[in-house]
Amino acid sequence: MKNKPKEPPQIAVKFANMVFVLGILFCVLTAVYASHRIFNPLYVNYLGNKGIETFYIISVLCGGVFAALFGFGLKRLSNNLKVNLSVLFFTIGIAVYGFETYLDFFEKTPQKREIIAKQLGVSYDTRTAMEVLDDLRDSGVDAYPNTSPYLFLESNGLTSNKGRIYPFGGISNSTTLLNNEAGYYPIIETDEHGFNNPKGLYNKNKVDIILTGDSFTEGYSVHSNESISAVLRQLDFNAISIGKRNNGPLIELAALKEYAEPLKPKIVLWLYFMNDLSDLFQEMKSPILREYLNKENYSQNIISRQEEIDGVLTNYVQVEWEKEIKRKRVANNPVIRISKLYNLRKRINLIPTPTPTLTLTLIFRDILQQSKQMVSEWGGKMYFVYLPFFERYSTGNEHKNRDFVMQTVTELDIPIIDIHSKVFDPHPDPLSLFPTRMENHYNAEGYRLVAEAIGKRLEADGYVPIKSKKYFIYP
Repeated sequence: MKNKPKEPPQIAVKFANMVFVLGILFCVLTAVYASHRIFNPLYVNYLGNKGIETFYIISVLCGGVFAALFGFGLKRLSNNLKVNLSVLFFTIGIAVYGFETYLDFFEKTPQKREIIAKQLGVSYDTRTAMEVLDDLRDSGVDAYPNTSPYLFLESNGLTSNKGRIYPFGGISNSTTLLNNEAGYYPIIETDEHGFNNPKGLYNKNKVDIILTGDSFTEGYSVHSNESISAVLRQLDFNAISIGKRNNGPLIELAALKEYAEPLKPKIVLWLYFMNDLSDLFQEMKSPILREYLNKENYSQNIISRQEEIDGVLTNYVQVEWEKEIKRKRVANNPVIRISKLYNLRKRINLIPTPTPTLTLTLIFRDILQQSKQMVSEWGGKMYFVYLPFFERYSTGNEHKNRDFVMQTVTELDIPIIDIHSKVFDPHPDPLSLFPTRMENHYNAEGYRLVAEAIGKRLEADGYVPIKSKKYFIYP
């Protein structure tokens, strides 16, 4: 008869029990956190998205199952097996979190721009956006945070003394700033409708190009004279950007109706980035925004209500800006990121990803079709400009929605300017077109090449800027 296995030392048993208890606690906290995120995602436009919900539901189920398994092991397994398993779990945990800590503090993540900038010899402004705004105010500049229409999705716009209004621009004739991605905060002066343009461009039948889109269209991470619209103006086009960060297709359609239709530009550039479809889900929850899709002639007459817009936005930023700062502090806290294994999960694509539904894809198609028809009715022409994202060049992985988007636009017979094939793919070092060679927007060189590619396409299609026409001698 075999001898009964020798019992491990009591201290080893206590250690094993502690590991199993910590395992239970970790799994329970994971399930609780995932449950919270189903109804309170980090970004409001993710609320209700099936891709996001599925990820967190699976996380809840996994947390519950593994918590039960740890509980079973704590109560039912022999001391010897518990000790052996606890050593294995502890070793794996140390290795995983050690690697995650390395990724967070030493790898090229967006949170480590300052380190990379220093390595590249680029000076880096370490202040927060709020500190920069405070410094501007202390120096006598009446500066405001940069607002964007997506902030009003949940509230369906804002309330003014004249009723409900949904703004698509910012505070007019004001000083604001954009994100720090290249070592500095671009400080910009908004135009008479709160966009990142010089003043005095809104003249009917004298506008070559209006650009609609999100933060890439707005000109994030570069100075005002380095954005896509700015470079197009340097190429002699009268160009106006009505882009704002986090805009999705429905807001972009609404902005065209409010600002482009009265001006009747010859060209409309619809700048598309990969997250636009996920933005559309939350946009469709706004009754005001749905009116732009469902009613052909719907308008808030935004272009004539700037004084009203300035009033509601000024009140808004005074109340809401601190909340946004707190949210970013939580999202960017290294302890929270490491505890969630954020960097490791991102590497293996184990992160919540919004997915377009059939309904959304049909709505997206309808929005593009309506936009094209509207532009055609005033005698203009719409181009679809596809902007590639960082991972396409850092990992080689193309975004999963690209084929659907390009096929949809092709079927609608909208001319496509594919910036991947025209700019980034032939470039010898595409990562050099991103600030500090890291994720997010393009740098000044990237924007310049994008604008030049657009200009070449318009020239090839026979379009002559309004400024240049005055030099022609007609028979």
